[in-house]
Formats: sequence, structure tokens, C-alpha cells
Amino acid sequence: MDNAAPAWPGDRGGHVWPKDREVATEDGPRIRYTVLSADRDLPWLVLCPGFMCPDNFWATLGPALAEHNRVIVLNYRSMGASTDPRPPGYRARHLSSADYTIERFASDVQAVLEAEGAEDVAVVGHSMGCQVGLQLWRQAPELVGSLSLITGPYASPLHTFYGSKLGTHLFPFAYFGVPLLPRPVQRAITKLPRLPMAIQVARLLRALGPLTPDDGMDLYFQHFGEVDPLVALKIVRGMHEFDAGPWLAEVTAPTLILVGGRDTFCPPEVGEAMLAVLPEAELGVMPEATHGAPIEFPLEIADRIADFLARRAGRPEVRAVGRPGCISPPRAVSRPARMA
Repeated sequence: MDNAAPAWPGDRGGHVWPKDREVATEDGPRIRYTVLSADRDLPWLVLCPGFMCPDNFWATLGPALAEHNRVIVLNYRSMGASTDPRPPGYRARHLSSADYTIERFASDVQAVLEAEGAEDVAVVGHSMGCQVGLQLWRQAPELVGSLSLITGPYASPLHTFYGSKLGTHLFPFAYFGVPLLPRPVQRAITKLPRLPMAIQVARLLRALGPLTPDDGMDLYFQHFGEVDPLVALKIVRGMHEFDAGPWLAEVTAPTLILVGGRDTFCPPEVGEAMLAVLPEAELGVMPEATHGAPIEFPLEIADRIADFLARRAGRPEVRAVGRPGCISPPRAVSRPARMA
């Protein structure tokens, strides 16, 4: 396969690293990605980003992990450098919610791993990427060596958004109402995060915290303004309709769960619920972290992932570089020994 990924006029930006490789999936989109570290002797690790996320959440965490892993940084379909499944047409009428299910995003990741011949992969997900990582295990368990789930849900985030199910009641109004707005108004909505006051408003709403660096969100806000708002709604629908709950107990991959004590999108209770069900899981709590934990505590998260992979996935031990005490000691649930 020719991995060269030529530029295209629809690139939505948001890149920390140029996407110099690509793979075409079965249903049409070309998934662009890059690999950090050229050392072919290092084990594989893939970063599964969150909702509408380009590379900003990996800016420091990615290179820290790449010290000891071959790290794949990718853009899902219709995000960043990756293409749409097909030409969207007027008001994205040629794209459907079926194009943006969590299963489709997991297939994007699977296509990249298969193109690279990656095996025994350490899968690291943030936010929506936790749903993607869990689904990747379900549809291609032979590729997944372990899961590290950072401030993300296993089912609809609208059920736990700000500690209530209000999001489930509001979403239908947005899903069916926004498409009725004039196109310039739709575009204006997605560009609101570019306003200078955006991060202050996010802190006021507790979506981000005082430890979230202002410049750490610049690429996210820029990228958000370039994604079609009608596509964004279809992605939200995919997150909302996904539920790994019925099969969580079947996940055999060692799983690290990291939650933020100040996360209003995916509160610590979600991590506790996963810990209670996942057979091979452990939990770490970051008391001062919000949903933006990967850019608030990147080195500390890299340390915990490295420690987890050494203890639970047989990878070499790595010297810690982050500040001690930012993440609680690993905690697991004691379960009866399984019968042979």
C-alpha cells in the first residue's frame, strides 16, 4: 500500500503533526494518520481521540508515550485531514447518521492498524475515544492488547452530562432544530468557540478548569469551526446510541480507567461503574482534572499508562517523569478466581 497522503482542499486543520499516511476504508473515507517514532522495535500504541478532536489533546501526551512506543495519531472520518465517506452534497444530505456510529469510528481505527500490520496494540482513548476503544476490542479483539480509557464513557455521555439526563431531553431539539436554521446561522454556531471569550465561558460552565492551558485548546476551537455542524450532530447521535454496558463484562483486555474529579462531562461515577463490571480493570482518580485531563496532566497520565502496561501487558518498565501524587494509586475490584 502507498502510504503517501496528499493534501486535499477539505482538510479541516487542527494538526500538531502532519498526516503523512492514509488508508481507505470499505465505506469510502480516506483515514489520514501519522506514526510517532521510527523505531520499528517498539510496541504499538494508538490514540483514539474524542468528539470533534484533532491533535490538541495529544500535544504533550503523544510524544511522552512515543519515547517507548510507536504511537499512531489519526483523524476519524470527516475530521482533521481525513475525508468524508462521500461528497456531502447540499446541507450534508448525502451523509447519514449511519456513517458516524461508534462502530464506524472503530472501523477507521481498525483499518489503520491493519494497514500498519500492528498487533498487540495498546489502545488509548479520550472522551468519545473510550467508546471507540471498547468497540474496537469488540470487533477486532485480536488487535487489542490493552485499553487505557481517559475521562470517557462506555455508553451515552448525555446520560451523565453535568450529573443528569437533561442532555437526553435537549438533544432531539438540537438534532431536528439545527438543520432547519439557515446555513449561515449553522456555520456561525460552530465558529462561536473561536471567540476570545470561549475558554472563559468554558471555565464558567465547568467544561474546563483552571489547570487547562488556554493555548492547549486553540487547535480544538479552530478545528470545531471547520466541521459541518450537521455532521457534528450526526456524531453526537452516534455517541448517544452506543452502549457497551450489555457486554462490558466480556472485555478480556487489561483496562486502565482514569477519571477526573472535576469532570462534568464524564464524572468519576462512570469510571466506578466500569471498574465494577470490567473483569481486568483498575481505576485511577485525578482529583484536580476536568474533561481536558490529557492536556492538564499529560506527563502524569503517560507515567500511569507506562506503569500499567509494564504491570498488566508485559511491557518494559519506564522511569516516571511527571509529578507524583496527581493520580491516585491503582485500585481494582477483588473478584472470585475463575474456574479453569
